[in-house]
Amino acid sequence: MSKFWSVWASTLVALCITMTGAGAASLAAPSGGTILVVSGAITNHNHADHAAFDADMLRALDWVEVETFTSFTEGPQVFAGPTLASLLDAVGAQGGTLHATAINDYSVEIPAQHAQAHRVILAVERNGEPMRIRDKGPIWIIYPMTEDEARKRSFDREMIWQLDRIRVE
Repeated sequence: MSKFWSVWASTLVALCITMTGAGAASLAAPSGGTILVVSGAITNHNHADHAAFDADMLRALDWVEVETFTSFTEGPQVFAGPTLASLLDAVGAQGGTLHATAINDYSVEIPAQHAQAHRVILAVERNGEPMRIRDKGPIWIIYPMTEDEARKRSFDREMIWQLDRIRVE
């Protein structure tokens, strides 16, 4: 994505977050297919009771690229996507626990404080390619780790793939 379009998308998302009289904010509705729904204890919505995100909306958040190791892959991998912390900020998350659920309804609990403490990302690209469902996509929660941490399986339980929902509690 060119720098112009990246800045334009970021500006558009920022402009679409407007304050309402109740003090809550609303997000722009996704213009593409929804790939992530965030619900629960959030203050910013683009639907009655949740926030839906498409790929462009995720790309407009705090996008990072990290080279890291996992116990599920061979050697160093480069993952890219928005930080989990920036997603939680965008939705105005108010809870301490994230219930992350995959397409197949598998779910895990993640302490919300991990988002900032471990610079967790919502990986949507792996080694420069979009992540497909059959390759752990469209979203894989990635904890950046050293090779030793990956060998110890430090955060394996929290690294849910095929993520499509997060409930904040």
